[in-house]
Amino acid sequence: MVAERKPLRCLVADDEPQIGSLLRDALSQYGYVADVVGDGDAASRKLAELDYALVVTDVLMPIRTGVELVRDLRAKGKETPVVLMSSFLSEEVLVACSKLEYIAFLQKPFSLADLRRAVERANSSIRC
Repeated sequence: MVAERKPLRCLVADDEPQIGSLLRDALSQYGYVADVVGDGDAASRKLAELDYALVVTDVLMPIRTGVELVRDLRAKGKETPVVLMSSFLSEEVLVACSKLEYIAFLQKPFSLADLRRAVERANSSIRC
């Protein structure tokens, strides 16, 4: 008898509900069950409550940015893989995250193939 693999829990944080829904559906195809939140404060609360196998977050969100979420995760010693998304990845964001491991960047708009590659990069030990 083969044991059924339990889905991995993922946190999706994006202030655009359509993007959150798209990501939830796409990530389910990759074996994730996604909790979707609409701002950085809600994401921060979720990260304090649960351990996630993956975080996919927009860079610019109300209250708390995706970069702040990553910094908080790393300050707590968590190596959770993260995909940072943005329509415009500024030099400031890239520099702020350049020394952090298990980060991948995803430029909006993106294809589902782009998302899959970003998830794979975030899950690898390669610094992105």
